[in-house]
Amino acid sequence: MKKKMFVTVVGMMLLLLITGCNRNAAEMIKGGSVQVDEEAGELTFKAIVTDKEIETGTPYQTRFFLEGNTLKEALGTDLVYTDKELKSRKKKEGDVTQEVTVPLKNKETLKQIIKDIRDKDKESVTIEIVNDKGRIDDRTIHEVKVN
Repeated sequence: MKKKMFVTVVGMMLLLLITGCNRNAAEMIKGGSVQVDEEAGELTFKAIVTDKEIETGTPYQTRFFLEGNTLKEALGTDLVYTDKELKSRKKKEGDVTQEVTVPLKNKETLKQIIKDIRDKDKESVTIEIVNDKGRIDDRTIHEVKVN
């Protein structure tokens, strides 16, 4: 009987420990959006990031992970990278806005793309902050601005 009680208590403690662990993210992403230019047939992915939560001199890059066949086929890729790698600054000067514009290969699916991104149940566009050690932070965005 004592063995069963011991195993139960240890199991409960492990369960509490596991549920208490959350993702170890640096909380770098302040916001983001997707801007749709219907005339030009382009999507502009925008991320607002901060370096306040990471060590000075840590390199990082922003990328956008795209999920769902409609979005992938319309852009021809599932990962969109920003052009430059940043390093956290000593003074922690504030937020940095990073954006990248990608032309659509298939403009007919534009309305479906907008619908998919706005759908809170889907993770169509995820902003990820990464470096050579892996992913530092991520956040799914649902804000779409149509021009």
